[in-house]
Amino acid sequence: MDELTAFNRCLDWLTQAVAQPTRVDGVVLCGNSLPATAIAAGQLAQQYQLPTVIIAGGVGHATKYLRHNLDQPASHASEAALMATLIRQTGYTGELRLDETSTNTGSNATHARDLAPANWRHVLLIQDPLLARRTELTFAANWDGVDFTRYLPTTLQLSQLEPLRFKGETTLTGWQPAYFTELLLGEFQRLADTPTGYGPRGQGFIAHVDIPEDVLAAVADLQSRALRRQR
Repeated sequence: MDELTAFNRCLDWLTQAVAQPTRVDGVVLCGNSLPATAIAAGQLAQQYQLPTVIIAGGVGHATKYLRHNLDQPASHASEAALMATLIRQTGYTGELRLDETSTNTGSNATHARDLAPANWRHVLLIQDPLLARRTELTFAANWDGVDFTRYLPTTLQLSQLEPLRFKGETTLTGWQPAYFTELLLGEFQRLADTPTGYGPRGQGFIAHVDIPEDVLAAVADLQSRALRRQR
């Protein structure tokens, strides 16, 4: 298969659209490189009339890309602090609870759990679309008694690789191509239930995930190519 087809087969499964829930008690925004996720968090918090939003994100591999996307390369602020400013710019006036220490999805989940109001039972998770599936699995593994839904309004499909261009209308974009490739292939390494993955046969961070064979074939095709990858 050609490179674009392989990417889109992976994206079709990894970023499969999810229906927006009817009931939401709270929103957790996980730090990432895309300012659009913070804008979505602010808008959704207002739509659901939520009194509290949690933002979990310290300084990690996505921070430099978030600062670049905000034209603030010299900033020393955490992902949570930068995204809090973006949420306020949407007009949201409720409480923002920030975790500025977590640097991975597992600590996002545990730190957000510790900040959450006791009455939250239905939580909407907002994250980089490439990371959203694993984020939902990680939160479910670390937070009992809560139903989680990942925010994925549309399935991503590429029309062009460099520069990245997407089919249809989607706001949740903003990756540099090499970073996009690194995130996508890294997710499949983590989601695969193998000794090197995050499932029960590996690190045990998430539940078992069945990845379709045709998707795994597309991943293998991309891994065999000399693609630019950048953390």
